[in-house]
Amino acid sequence: MSLQEIAARGELALKKKCWRRRTSWVAPKPNGIQKDIWKLSPLLQEATEERQALLDEADRYLTGKYTLLNISFEESKIDWHLDPQMGKRAPLQFGLDLDYRDPSSVGNVKNIWEKNRHHHLTILALAYALTGNKQYAEAVEEQLLSWVEQNPFPIGVNWTSSLEFGVRLISWVWIERLLRGTSSHKHLFGEGGALWSMIYWHQWLITQHYSHGSSANNHLIGEMAGLFIAASVWPVFPESAQWQSLARKILEREVSQQTFPCGLNREQAFSYQIFALEFFLLAGLEAEWLKAPFSDNYQDWVRRMLEVIPLVVDVGGNLPQYGDGDDGMALQLRPLGSSRLDWLFRLGRQWLNAHVPLPSNNSGVLAATVIGSNAEDKVGEVKPVQGSIGFNDPGLFVLASRRGESDEVLCLADAGLLGYLSIAAHGHADALSFTLNVGGVPIIVDPGTYVYHADPQKRAYFRSTKAHNTVVVDGVDQSEPAGTFLWTRQAQAKVLSWQETPDGGVLVAEHDGYTRLPNQVIHRRRLALEGKRLEIIDELLSVAPGLNQGGVHDFQWRLHFSPLCQVTLKENFCQVSWQGGSLGIYLDNQLEWILAHGEQEAGWYSRGFNLKEATYTLSGSARTTTPMSLKNYLDLSDED
Repeated sequence: MSLQEIAARGELALKKKCWRRRTSWVAPKPNGIQKDIWKLSPLLQEATEERQALLDEADRYLTGKYTLLNISFEESKIDWHLDPQMGKRAPLQFGLDLDYRDPSSVGNVKNIWEKNRHHHLTILALAYALTGNKQYAEAVEEQLLSWVEQNPFPIGVNWTSSLEFGVRLISWVWIERLLRGTSSHKHLFGEGGALWSMIYWHQWLITQHYSHGSSANNHLIGEMAGLFIAASVWPVFPESAQWQSLARKILEREVSQQTFPCGLNREQAFSYQIFALEFFLLAGLEAEWLKAPFSDNYQDWVRRMLEVIPLVVDVGGNLPQYGDGDDGMALQLRPLGSSRLDWLFRLGRQWLNAHVPLPSNNSGVLAATVIGSNAEDKVGEVKPVQGSIGFNDPGLFVLASRRGESDEVLCLADAGLLGYLSIAAHGHADALSFTLNVGGVPIIVDPGTYVYHADPQKRAYFRSTKAHNTVVVDGVDQSEPAGTFLWTRQAQAKVLSWQETPDGGVLVAEHDGYTRLPNQVIHRRRLALEGKRLEIIDELLSVAPGLNQGGVHDFQWRLHFSPLCQVTLKENFCQVSWQGGSLGIYLDNQLEWILAHGEQEAGWYSRGFNLKEATYTLSGSARTTTPMSLKNYLDLSDED
């Protein structure tokens, strides 16, 4: 930490001491409550599959059946402090003292927080707006009144994280809009409405306790987006103008600070690319409606964040899965299971003239029309992505053959930084790892994330070097972990050469993560895609001064397969097959090869938060001296 961050944390500790002793919290009454200019588009009455899916989801919520963060559960009367997965109820104590990282005390806090982001309530509110059925509005009212009752400020787990305040404020803004004209709206948001004191304390506490220093990542973006949107839509408190100004200033700064010039997010975690983009886009649109838009510079950075996405997505629409991912959303106005991108692409085309594909089959229309009122789209057809492409700033490289075709081969390789800021909180120890998608099907995969706090052993595995498609030396991670969201010594990757070719590409890169070991081992990798063949050459070099011969090390070469694959191994040949395709892997005979499936430190895949399933990991091992050179290659023209 910097001295400035240490001082800020000390100041917060003093504030908390004062707040802990305080016995009365009385929020100022809102002044001059009025509706903003937003109106529901009449186009939303048109019947679509997405509209019906959203209404079906809302009906499930009416019966107390929920699916949040991939956990399905029933609660006839919702308990805002209960983790439905582990059955733990977080204690009711001063929120900022509560150790939400301790699963023995609170369970899986992400599950509790997801419930309290009120995404399911925006679905219910939208269902009312679409149908006029007051059952939906009354359900929202009942749950929000219970939330106020169960969460007195500042007691409990829902007063611990400023990011949660920001997300909840955005949900409340849209609930208020969607319930207009109902008695429920009057009870919640009218004069003397039950939610105003909570709206005030959410904004106030964000300004007192927003992320800074080494933790100023996507959390800061979400906090400021929520503050900006709430203070803009509801400028009803003495501090509202000040809050809006603060949030605007920080968002203007962070959009470029947390984004590489190419448009990719600096956290080196693609899930947070989408999460941060949602916040920036929603805040920007609110400013447009205020007729006080963010700067051209801000809009340019958001456009870059949008336009880079199609460049890293395969022909099947599969998103990259490098780094952490927790399925977080800034706002939910679309049914679960629908595209994460299509509503963003539609809004980006309408607001920013972003050159992103126009989604087909009305996907994303529902959320985009609610938010953007079906603004005119002038972009037209966007040319398909062609060939390989390298992003030198984040160190991410796409090696592609027959891009956009039904038999596309797409290899995504990582030769970049571990993550963002000094702790690289959401990065994984995956330098020189790669994934391979064939014909829009993930074949060689990044393992995903699974959980954060709830299972420390699995958290350590899923972000480890062992869980990625690279080389492990002496059984340790390339970068040194020091906590759930903390890395100390971080591996530095360096690109030695990059070449785009007509039918693929060639990347040569190395990292120094193992120079902390005896004999200072460097891992250098050459990835070369040519049509249907991917060649992988690894060199393990010793750079210790004065050594003619390197020391003895344990080397392990790893490859992780999608659960869609069937994998067999015979001596130095591995056969991989899936519905519609197959490939053969020719393996270096210097290593001893095995297949693992669902073992303690191999053979796991997570396709979403809270989800894990057994899959195959191919592992080749040797104990030998450096230098060592390994050659393996994958051939898609092999048929059994």
